[in-house]
Amino acid sequence: MTLLKPEELLRGISYIPPKTNWMDVPLEIKPSRYCYAAGPASLEYVSMPNPRDWNPLEDDWKLPDNWKEIVINGMKERLEKFRSFKVFMDICVRCGACADKCHFFIGSGDPKNMPVLRAELIRSVYRGELTKAGQILGRLAGGRKLTLDVLKEWWYYLYQCSECRRCSVYCPYGIDTAEITIIGRELLNLLGLNIDWIAKPVANCYRTGNHMGIQPHAMKGMFDFFCDEIEDITGVRVEP
Repeated sequence: MTLLKPEELLRGISYIPPKTNWMDVPLEIKPSRYCYAAGPASLEYVSMPNPRDWNPLEDDWKLPDNWKEIVINGMKERLEKFRSFKVFMDICVRCGACADKCHFFIGSGDPKNMPVLRAELIRSVYRGELTKAGQILGRLAGGRKLTLDVLKEWWYYLYQCSECRRCSVYCPYGIDTAEITIIGRELLNLLGLNIDWIAKPVANCYRTGNHMGIQPHAMKGMFDFFCDEIEDITGVRVEP
């Protein structure tokens, strides 16, 4: 199999946005674009809510019956607790200066991976559920209601972010989009919606003191091996 060069890969990515409004573009969870769901064992170990087996590709994500109330109350709590979050919800002018700074957008061409639109996934719910203008005018004010499809959209796109904050460096208003993404993930975690790539290393850290889950005797064996290697190369015996 011939490996394509970076410039050849980029030629296959379209940055032309869809003609329809972004709110009307249905969610499509694509292979290789998402991480596996967090397993119940990892969530239980760190006392996270709603541990269970679930699959993002299935319709039923096994959420609690009052999942919407949990998320909305969680958003209210964070709006009161973090002034920056409240400010970031209100001051964005959608200039798009952050768009081509995100490697997830550059690598996918998906408009919802632009930092401004990734944050808008949350900002639109804030307007639609928690502001008078959004509750009265709806989409005219950039607001929408929190539905199951919206929640799944959050999960799919909020974890397509490495929190590098490159977008924030170029934002003329100083909006920390990573903070918005982090809070969005907090809201998802209230429902047990995490990814295995995060939950398992965290559980390993709590259990063994390292993210790889290496047991103490294995860790000691590695250090002994390193000391032997150093002695072979330098002639100096290091005692850890």
